[in-house]
Amino acid sequence: MGSDKKNVYEFMVKANRPYSSNDVFSNLQRHGVGKSAVEKALDQLVKDNKIFMKLNGKQKIYCVVQPDSTGEDLNEIQSIDVELMKINEELREVERKCKESEIELKTLQGTYSTEEAKEKVAEMEKTVSELKSQVDQMSKASGDVVSAKDRGQVKKEYETVTKEYRKRKRMCTDILDSILENCPKPKKALFEEIGIETDESVGMPAL
Repeated sequence: MGSDKKNVYEFMVKANRPYSSNDVFSNLQRHGVGKSAVEKALDQLVKDNKIFMKLNGKQKIYCVVQPDSTGEDLNEIQSIDVELMKINEELREVERKCKESEIELKTLQGTYSTEEAKEKVAEMEKTVSELKSQVDQMSKASGDVVSAKDRGQVKKEYETVTKEYRKRKRMCTDILDSILENCPKPKKALFEEIGIETDESVGMPAL
């Protein structure tokens, strides 16, 4: 028996458990056995009926042929096959969730961070509040003090700022909703923890 073939067979006998060719290579590469040599040795041992091969999906699994295999041994092999299928299924599920997380991460990276969103909302709330105050003061003054042109300009600025505020508020709300999907805390508790103030909590009139 060739050196590589002997090393592979002795390892499989000693381990006495199912292995893929990659598993065998990982254990024998420190002994100078290459990957192609491992695969070649396994194929030859299968032909020699010293090792049997079983397909698990697209993966080849190898195990030593027992000289006096019993029904109990076969049951153990079947049990191992079932366990391998279960592990492969769990692996596919983990890979699927990983891809979903990567997509979600890329989406979040393209928007404002929580801190940035909080700052933008605070800025817009301050601007809107100041403009509303100006409008209130002007509305109390005589109609002759403020021209129709000035009133129109103020109204136009107010509508522009209000539109921008709604847009940024919606962006902030979308970000917070994404966070809440993976947060065990209720919405109110999360807002208190990170310092988010809603229009209602600060008594801001509806826009």
